[in-house]
Amino acid sequence: MNYWLVKSPFRSRSWPHVLLQNIFKLYGIRNRQARNYIAQMATGDRALYYHSAAGRLVLGIMRVKAPAFPDPTSSNPEWLSVEFVPEITFEHPVTFEQLKSSDALQELKLFKQPRLSVMPLTEVECLAIQGLSMKSAGINA
Repeated sequence: MNYWLVKSPFRSRSWPHVLLQNIFKLYGIRNRQARNYIAQMATGDRALYYHSAAGRLVLGIMRVKAPAFPDPTSSNPEWLSVEFVPEITFEHPVTFEQLKSSDALQELKLFKQPRLSVMPLTEVECLAIQGLSMKSAGINA
C-alpha cells in the first residue's frame, strides 16, 4: 500500500463537501510530477486530505477508489484524474504548524514543494500525521 497527501485545489471542494458527495474527484492537475504520482496510485492506497485554501489543515483520510484515468477536463490523454472515497474524519484536524513542528515530518514534501497538489508519504509520515490528530484529542498514540 502507498500513502499520499492530496491537497484540495479548490475552495468549493471542502471536506464537508467530500463527505456529502462520498467521493473526492481530483482533476485539472497540470503538473507533470503530480501527474506521475497520480499514475502510481493503486486501488486501496491511503491518502490524507489537506485543505490548503482554508486553514491549511489535514482533515481526514481517503482511499483510492480505482486506478487513474484520463482527465475529463482535458483533451490531452497525458493528464490524469483519480477518485477517492472518504473514510475517516479527524476529530482534531492537524494544522500546518503541527506538521512543521513535528520531528518525524521534517522531510515532508509539503515543505519543499508547497505548490504540488499530490505527493507521496512514507508510512511513518502518514502514521505521524494521524498521531498528531490523536495527540490533539488527548490520546497518546
